[in-house]
Amino acid sequence: MQFGKLREILLPHRKEVPALKPYDPLDEWSVSLYPNGHPFAFTLVHDADGAYSQRLSPLFDVFDDIGVKITATAFVFWAEWADNGHIWSKWRKTESKDDEFFAPECVPLVDEIEREFYMRLAERGHEIGMHTPSETSSTRQDIVRAFEFFKQVFGHYPTVYVEHSASEKKDAQRSEGSAPESVYYNTDLLNSYAPWVWLDDHWGVPHKSHPRFYDIRAVNGSPFNKQATELYGINKAFHRAGKWGEGDGDGFLAWYSEENIDSLEKNRGLALVYTHLDKKWLDRGTRKMRGAIKDRLRYLASKNGWFVPAGTILDRLRAVQKINLYHNERSLRIVNNGTEKVDGLTLISSKRRSLCRGGERFSPGGCGEIALGMIGAGETLSFKIV
Repeated sequence: MQFGKLREILLPHRKEVPALKPYDPLDEWSVSLYPNGHPFAFTLVHDADGAYSQRLSPLFDVFDDIGVKITATAFVFWAEWADNGHIWSKWRKTESKDDEFFAPECVPLVDEIEREFYMRLAERGHEIGMHTPSETSSTRQDIVRAFEFFKQVFGHYPTVYVEHSASEKKDAQRSEGSAPESVYYNTDLLNSYAPWVWLDDHWGVPHKSHPRFYDIRAVNGSPFNKQATELYGINKAFHRAGKWGEGDGDGFLAWYSEENIDSLEKNRGLALVYTHLDKKWLDRGTRKMRGAIKDRLRYLASKNGWFVPAGTILDRLRAVQKINLYHNERSLRIVNNGTEKVDGLTLISSKRRSLCRGGERFSPGGCGEIALGMIGAGETLSFKIV
């Protein structure tokens, strides 16, 4: 029996992941997805396909300088072809400094120097995710070992898990990763360890013809991948913005033009950017970030965006789903039906009306945002509308 057929029989029916309500400027009151009045959110989700810390380091210096924190994934173990790290002897057996800098690839966390690099990134506020255990296929046992090793290094399990090359790796969900009879089955493990999962399948990024492929909220209504829940049983799956085959520095410049960045801001958009930082982000001559990309990032950072890692954004959007508004002409009530507090709660008043509570007045900003602070789990906040 084919894996797909067996999957249909063995996987229980899953509830559809609800879409976030799209921002509608005609709504008199709505809850902003983002905290503290930020009108949009942006981050990069880097695939570690050929990653090496020496090439990544100058890029992260720029991210830190402009105040953008991203999600960087890493392999945990060496690929089969790397001979458990002995590949270094080949990479180092050269008289060319360029080869020494550009030859290493897929260097994993088990390499001590690489591990220290990613630990420093985490200390600097970036999120480290897992790009599957290895560049080559990983069994169930490999998955468990990888998650436990990751926890030993960072003190917690990864909050983001990004699949690698489903056309070649058997542990991908659309291969044998969702087939319970396979040694590569891992759907239950991913649900147990509970990271946000990006799947290398048809729905991973928007269709190339979508006019706003750079804004995942405009494409799907939310970043949550309901197809992954329906087809494979993955409880926490997400989409990324961008286009297949263009996840490099050139693609970034094309996707995130100043015009498209302005559109993200205007439409309260969301960009979880599909990219490979090892591909065309560096100037090979200077070994620094390409000037055009640096200038584009500086333009982005000049906006009032929410520039935090993907896991932080996804956790918040899930929590915001549990918040409901009830109002009439004179009063407004906010109810958090969830089990998590929400910091920096922000409402949007399309009519630029203010709220009062306990003698304190909360007035809208230039785009109608009203920052209200924290709402606790199960808490209700009541206001007068003025």
